[in-house]
Amino acid sequence: MTTAVAEIEDGLGTLAGTGKLLRFQVRRSRMYLFWWIAGIAGFTWMTVPVLADQYTTAEERVGFAGTMSSPAMLSMSGPIEYVNAYADSVGALFTHRMLLWTGAMTAVMFVLLVTRLTRADEETSRSEVIRSLPIGRRADLAAALLLSTIAAVVLGGLLALASMGLEGGDGSSALLFGAAHTAIALVFASLTAVAAQLSENGSAATGYGLGALGVSVLLAGAGNAEGTWVTWLSPLGWSQLAYIFTSEQRWWPLLISIAVAILAVWLAFTLVAHRDFGQGMVAARRGRAEAKAGLKSAGALTFRLTRGLIWTGVVTTLLLGVAYGSVIGGAEDFADGLSEAQQEILDRGGATIQLSFAATFVSINAIVAALFGVLVIGRGRKEEIVGRGELIAAAPVARSGWPGSYLPAALFTATLTNIVAGLGLAAGGASGDGELAGKILAATLVQLPAVWVLIAFVFAAFAWLPRAGWLRWLAWTWTLLVVYFGALLDLPEWAMAISPFDHLGNYPAEDFSWAALFVLTGVAVLFAALGYIGAKRRDLQFS
Repeated sequence: MTTAVAEIEDGLGTLAGTGKLLRFQVRRSRMYLFWWIAGIAGFTWMTVPVLADQYTTAEERVGFAGTMSSPAMLSMSGPIEYVNAYADSVGALFTHRMLLWTGAMTAVMFVLLVTRLTRADEETSRSEVIRSLPIGRRADLAAALLLSTIAAVVLGGLLALASMGLEGGDGSSALLFGAAHTAIALVFASLTAVAAQLSENGSAATGYGLGALGVSVLLAGAGNAEGTWVTWLSPLGWSQLAYIFTSEQRWWPLLISIAVAILAVWLAFTLVAHRDFGQGMVAARRGRAEAKAGLKSAGALTFRLTRGLIWTGVVTTLLLGVAYGSVIGGAEDFADGLSEAQQEILDRGGATIQLSFAATFVSINAIVAALFGVLVIGRGRKEEIVGRGELIAAAPVARSGWPGSYLPAALFTATLTNIVAGLGLAAGGASGDGELAGKILAATLVQLPAVWVLIAFVFAAFAWLPRAGWLRWLAWTWTLLVVYFGALLDLPEWAMAISPFDHLGNYPAEDFSWAALFVLTGVAVLFAALGYIGAKRRDLQFS
């Protein structure tokens, strides 16, 4: 500990300068917070009237309740208590369908936010510059958590306003809906704060946080499917167990979230005082004395650095495919209770409901697979910011050799994870039907040109506009919105057409166009070429 820091901690305390840091972090993160909050709250705001219009009568909701009672559907939505309240409450139906998804997106937002303001800043030496000022040892962590708390309350308030008009509840139900998201945000922000003290870099901290989210989703799904106590092990499950907009509505499960958040914050503050700056509590694994021969190129090194993302993507998409496959197996029973509006959304040119479900799930799998490719490109930008890319570029490699190596790595990651997802979907949904399995696998391959277009666009944005990281997230989020919610929100055709996935023809429920596949592949090649030209022309940028 330096003399200056010792004097600060002895005189002003380890939280000295927290207020100034908080104002700095608000200014620095204002656009990040705006777009995330606007996205989650705005999407909820748009979805509320759509679901209310689709299920205007109790009879329609009762019919739909029968389709949502299977273990597979409950695992992807929430406890059966919500289903039992469909007849009396549109709000119960809305919460049942939306809370898991909006809660998961809220968790992602706060995992990334806390990592960005703590471990990532430490890794890039921003925190070192800040700590050269009269700032206490715990001030940066305190400012990050305070900003997270403020953002969580704002997001919860907006979501409460968005759900205020839902039938079947009152103001307290809407407030509980918002508070459930605030509780999720606080839990994952605090858990990520602990992860930031344990890990040696920002990628590991993010991985720990998203890993906790993945476990939370799996535990909630397993508990909800069978109605067991396992749901109580999940931070997402605690919010679901508040039974919002039902006659059993209760606030006290959220107290578990608050208690866990407080405990995690205490642990994070304890750990930050017992570790060296720039190091994690978990020691980094010792590497080899000499690099393998296969690491003597920029491309090989990139694949080595991103192998963690590749394995994470493989495991995630395999589990996702198997889970969706279980729904395809019961698709015909599911369709019996759908409202006319829902059947119209799922109608794919007269195809069976099983093939319609397969077409939807294949598209969602492709979007998730593309996410891991986008994350690989993001890793390239991070290497550039921290200066490690400069060291590689200084070696005898082509000018576009180092940044350009992230495109094949991203394409490989997205392609592999998409194929694995298709294998899981076929294994879980075909049930020995070789023809259906073949169609699912073929549909998985049909999605690849659209995946490549998205990845190539993200790479071109990285090459030409490296500071505009929001572009890659905007592109991915829009494709997700079009694929999963486009029909529900009745988006205009021109807006749907922006997504490359809109041009694939919904195979196997509908025929696909070979021309569209060739055109999309050509567009991907053009974006890739544009990206390599940009990578060759631009200078490295560190901020």
